[in-house]
Amino acid sequence: MNTFFIEFRDPLFGIIVFFLLLFILSFLSYWWGRYKAAREHRDLESFLGKFESLQDEAKISEQVHNNSLSSESWLMLAQCFEHQGNIEKSVEIYHALLTKNRDKIFQKETLLLLGKAYFKAGFLERSRLAFTQILQNNPRTPAALHTLVLIYEQLQQYDKALEIMESLLEIAPDAADEKLYLQCRSLLGDPTLGVDEKAAKLLEVYRTHGRLGYLVFDYLFTHRPALGWKYFDQSLSHRLSDILWRLDEGKLDLDIIASNGYLRELFSARGSLSLAQNSPIFELDTLIMLRQCGGSKATLQFEYVCNECKQLSFFPFHRCPNCHAIDSLIPTMSLIKERFEENNSFQ
Repeated sequence: MNTFFIEFRDPLFGIIVFFLLLFILSFLSYWWGRYKAAREHRDLESFLGKFESLQDEAKISEQVHNNSLSSESWLMLAQCFEHQGNIEKSVEIYHALLTKNRDKIFQKETLLLLGKAYFKAGFLERSRLAFTQILQNNPRTPAALHTLVLIYEQLQQYDKALEIMESLLEIAPDAADEKLYLQCRSLLGDPTLGVDEKAAKLLEVYRTHGRLGYLVFDYLFTHRPALGWKYFDQSLSHRLSDILWRLDEGKLDLDIIASNGYLRELFSARGSLSLAQNSPIFELDTLIMLRQCGGSKATLQFEYVCNECKQLSFFPFHRCPNCHAIDSLIPTMSLIKERFEENNSFQ
């Protein structure tokens, strides 16, 4: 009996057991990898099968599979089509490449490009499916998570966007401003809250974080101008020029305007007040001179520049439509001829 236990303590027996366990683990790992690869392939085929085939897709697929060009060359060609605005052709090539090249890294990059092409073309549901497919096998993919946040934001599904944002923050902690922005958008879209509650919560956000000033005061001056003037941050005077320019005469706070040099120039140029004789800003100075001379056929037109990518937009935005930066809007002004609309009746 003692001899039996001594055999178990033999070093040779321990080595045999070690290699046996190593073989079992290697065997299980190999077959688990085969099973996972097969499952990923089935998932990809299922994903591609969700979309209707386009007219020329069979021809493109045949060319991609039979042509001697490498997958990377086809990928560059697809991106060229996308930059030219031919999204349909680029999508066809991406689909064909996904069925041809089984390399996991290549498929991940191609799916990213496919999802972004769908997003650029406005096919939000197809884009969502593409990025969801990526995250099933590669959950720590910041580009997929960020674009998925943008998709849910455009669909106004802010609860899902915030849920994805929690995962994104684990990878990219610098996205905290984006989470704050989504919380404000969710707040503004909440039908259970009244205007006063929304205004109070927005003010609390601005006073706590000092961010999203354009969004906060845009809402306040639109719905509660008295509250906007009460908590007006004079450091934002230039950024809020377009909002203040459009305010009705009866909603102005003369005390605050009189105490701020830029606001005196702005509203003197508009013709609401006569508190400034000139301005270092050419457009405002020109309008002030015109008002002094009795001219009133000119006004300001505002355009909006993203402070991050310098993209120009004719409409105000809280998230840049080009680079998707948050709170990056800078209004620029230009002189235009004032238009007077007449209400002509046919009776």
